[in-house]
Amino acid sequence: MASGQSWTSPESLAQSNAGYDLRPLSTGEVLDRTFQLYRSRIALFASLAAPPAAVSFISGAIQAFALQGERVLPNGKHLVVNTHPWTTVTISIVAALIYFALYGITQAATTWAVSEIYLGNPAALSSAWKAVSGRWFRYILVVLRQYWSIFWLPIILFVAFGAIVAVNRRSGNLGLSIVMGLLAFLALASLIYSGYVALRVSLAIPAAVLEGLRPNAAVRRSIALLPERKVRIFLLWLLVVAMGFIVGIVISPLAFMAVTAHGVERYTLQMSSLAGSFLSRLLIGPVGAIGLCLFYFDERVRHEGFDIEFLMQRAGGPPPNPAVEGSTSPEPA
Repeated sequence: MASGQSWTSPESLAQSNAGYDLRPLSTGEVLDRTFQLYRSRIALFASLAAPPAAVSFISGAIQAFALQGERVLPNGKHLVVNTHPWTTVTISIVAALIYFALYGITQAATTWAVSEIYLGNPAALSSAWKAVSGRWFRYILVVLRQYWSIFWLPIILFVAFGAIVAVNRRSGNLGLSIVMGLLAFLALASLIYSGYVALRVSLAIPAAVLEGLRPNAAVRRSIALLPERKVRIFLLWLLVVAMGFIVGIVISPLAFMAVTAHGVERYTLQMSSLAGSFLSRLLIGPVGAIGLCLFYFDERVRHEGFDIEFLMQRAGGPPPNPAVEGSTSPEPA
């Protein structure tokens, strides 16, 4: 990590009762601060991540207890089967929608809490929820706008590919086969472009929460703040994915064992697996939101002198000149 010090060394983070020092940071320093800030308020951030994690847990528990049964194979072994497939699909879709909505809100609440702690202000669970409750629908729309920016091109290409496949089954036209192959290549290549776009729009939630921007403006703001140094965001995501992968390796044997178990043993293994997934989302989920918020502050310090602006405001100086901010100024609620 930065300066050859571990994230367990608070001396390297320049933290005081007035918050953390605002200055341009290296990638290692941002990650250091992410983990030290998370460790210092782990109960707060885990509590903020609990609602969407609970939705996944409850959905899985309903399916395990009410929508699954056991089939005895000729060799005498038991196999878990889905006894109500359409009900399972419906519950999964509803749970995914609720999870998505809560994800946007909890990301916003976590961002607010991080910014308050980072700038030396008190932050509590109730105040975090209160701070975002008035604009909760906006934050859901911001996440939707992010996902649309990321996936609109692959969606169009894959839909076009599916349509050509359906037509070509009837006609067997060589020209359509060539077009189908080209669309398949473009659709796969577009996923690389989507990854690039995901990096560009990754700071939209911090921009929406901390500057009061609407969805389109928040996405544009994120793009403006990240003309370079996108690799740092990728490294943060890679770290979060690696942490989740490690947890997944630990709990995956429980899921595999539950497939062929029966009776009380099956329910015990399934619930243990669900509990492991719940804890994983609870403990790993906030890391990404904290890191993105800190990268947002770092980009504002680098591009706009936010550190000087913040010190002037704390000292009772004049507010920043709106003319300087231009199109990035907050939109009315």
